[in-house]
Amino acid sequence: MAGLDLVGLTHLAARKPAELSGGQQQRVSLVRSLVMEPKVLLLDEPLSNLDARLRLEMRTELQRVQRESGVTMIFVTHDQTEALALADRIVVMRDGLVEQIGSPEEVYNKPVSRFVADFVGFENIFEVEGELIRSPHALVELGSPVHKGVKGLAWRPSQVAIGADRFRGKVLGAAFAGSVREYLLETELGLIKADQNVSEEALRIGAEICFDLPVEAAAKLSRMH
Repeated sequence: MAGLDLVGLTHLAARKPAELSGGQQQRVSLVRSLVMEPKVLLLDEPLSNLDARLRLEMRTELQRVQRESGVTMIFVTHDQTEALALADRIVVMRDGLVEQIGSPEEVYNKPVSRFVADFVGFENIFEVEGELIRSPHALVELGSPVHKGVKGLAWRPSQVAIGADRFRGKVLGAAFAGSVREYLLETELGLIKADQNVSEEALRIGAEICFDLPVEAAAKLSRMH
């Protein structure tokens, strides 16, 4: 009963599995593992089959249980939000090899490779040669020097400075996404994804606009593979 108490299911102890909700069944599975008092608990995508509400509930529950039990949990997931929310330390792997190890803040804000940058939401990624930025379409001056060891720069859509007079682009697509408007821009660098706060005037499709990719805001990548 102590295990059920840990996940708040003592009052359902007499129920059969079919009488439990999906989230409750997941909690029971967690308890079955914890009662063995493992030193390390491996959770292989335990939330993947739950709907969005239950995923959030179980994520919160896992955090609480981990704090109270003290057991080390290795959580395997393809969902970056889950990884960032649950982990004290993140290991990003690719084809069985480690790409980066660090705290959630380090991995999210300072990816070291193109693969990690793409995984954590940097959608505008370009190779760098000295003070030039290379794309499949052009070789363009950055306007700001970068460290010699930097092989690439990456920007999230929210880091694209719409209205700044450096590059030119044309709006190919626009979508309302709640707190932001999402744009797809056709530029000399290729396609750029940019976000704009909904409080600002919406850009029409086909509009010619100015924008900038601030070097100081970019993630500096040491690997482009």
